[in-house]
Amino acid sequence: MNNRFDFLGVHISIINPSAAVDAISKYDFRSPSYVSFPDASVIKEAHGNPLLTNILNSSFLTMPDGKPSQVVARLKGHKSVSTVSGFHLCKALLQKNTLTHYFYGGDEATLGKLKNNLEREFPNAKILGYKSPPFVAADQIATSPQLKQDISEINALQPDIVWIGISSPKQDYLIHHYHQHFTKSLMMGVGGVFLYLADESLKSPEWVKKMGLRWAYRLSKEPARLWPKYYATFRFLLGNLGFFMKLAIRRK
Repeated sequence: MNNRFDFLGVHISIINPSAAVDAISKYDFRSPSYVSFPDASVIKEAHGNPLLTNILNSSFLTMPDGKPSQVVARLKGHKSVSTVSGFHLCKALLQKNTLTHYFYGGDEATLGKLKNNLEREFPNAKILGYKSPPFVAADQIATSPQLKQDISEINALQPDIVWIGISSPKQDYLIHHYHQHFTKSLMMGVGGVFLYLADESLKSPEWVKKMGLRWAYRLSKEPARLWPKYYATFRFLLGNLGFFMKLAIRRK
């Protein structure tokens, strides 16, 4: 799908949740590719990083993940665009009994809870396996023997969708490099979604998400870890205030 809008160099798909389910359900899984979910912090990381920008712009779909992307889309006149949640997308696709799935990410404890929850909520879902990946630095992803072995083992199972649950943007480097190792499969980099599927109490309420305050909810839960990330993201967005103002003026 090549219909996209530009958000500071990152080309975001013109899409919404129902269109995302439809596009992925109809995907030709004989052509391996990947789907990215960059939030504002990943767009910040991509700014001035040609490799990451190319990764996000070369995907089958790059989802509008978060209010900033939705705001940019609306300012550009794309009224149909709304935030696509990896959590809700995963649940919707697990109900498609024609699709097969593999979950690669999280730690063993998270995967145990995830497996129990999914088997209870989606008893008819065709889930081929679960595995926790090794911790690998971003610059070692392409050369990690363990990652190569894991990908080879997953490929042997021939899943339609491989859900990747590691931190961003590390997961984007992984799916970009390893999608070409599959004979079929669509890799989906959904980050923290594994945690929310394992324990929904960790997920922000829907009203918080709709108001665009998911970041505030997360920050209240883990201020020490998340404050540096969010502070840098806010500075980036404020530093590009002119970009938003020009869109608003043109929209009027």
